[in-house]
Amino acid sequence: MFIDRFAAASGEAVCRLPLGDPWEVAEEHFYPWNTIDIVPDSPVRLPLVGYGSLMNRSSARRTLSEQSVSSARPVLVMGARRVYEYVMSPRGRQIYGEQEAEGRFGVLNARSSNDSNDWFNGIQYELDAVDIMALVERESAYDLLPAWTIPWDAKDSAPQIGYFLSCRTESHEGRQLLDSQLLPHPNYHAICEEGCRDVSSDFLKAFRRSTWVREARVSDVAETLACDATTPPPASQL
Repeated sequence: MFIDRFAAASGEAVCRLPLGDPWEVAEEHFYPWNTIDIVPDSPVRLPLVGYGSLMNRSSARRTLSEQSVSSARPVLVMGARRVYEYVMSPRGRQIYGEQEAEGRFGVLNARSSNDSNDWFNGIQYELDAVDIMALVERESAYDLLPAWTIPWDAKDSAPQIGYFLSCRTESHEGRQLLDSQLLPHPNYHAICEEGCRDVSSDFLKAFRRSTWVREARVSDVAETLACDATTPPPASQL
């Protein structure tokens, strides 16, 4: 597998690196994850890349320890695609607010891709066993998948393995989980963008370019999405 490196804000490939597939060197973990399998020893931590509301550190603090939040660093995830297709849960709608417009309950999902041109940016946290158990409660029916990552601010660094959450099942406990025709929930989307903006304007541009909704890049429909956003609740509650 060849991995492209990007001038991420513009999406231009700047070089190509030959790398093995990530699952050749790291295991997938299926929901609900076995914490002992993931972090068998207490010093071991899981490098998890948040690519949605977890990019917002105020929101991340609702679930993760302060030590884990302090480990946050921006990265690029290679060989994977981020897309609005996860159906917001009833609890999520209580928090983010009901939407009158049909189909505006989209939450981000990510999938491994065979296309080396696919990538997305996110915030990587180093999680311990307690964080992982808390995350199981927050993120229903997501598997943990390995991927190659590189630091956002040091793109010449050697790629490392990180993990991201991926929902690959259509339903869970009688609730529909995936719908490719969903549009982003505006308040959820605003929280994601706020987290990116806290890193830099280029990081926000990269988020919009590497996020897909109904087969279009968010960067191509950003103005339309912004028109429907209301004032979201504080990120610490989300």
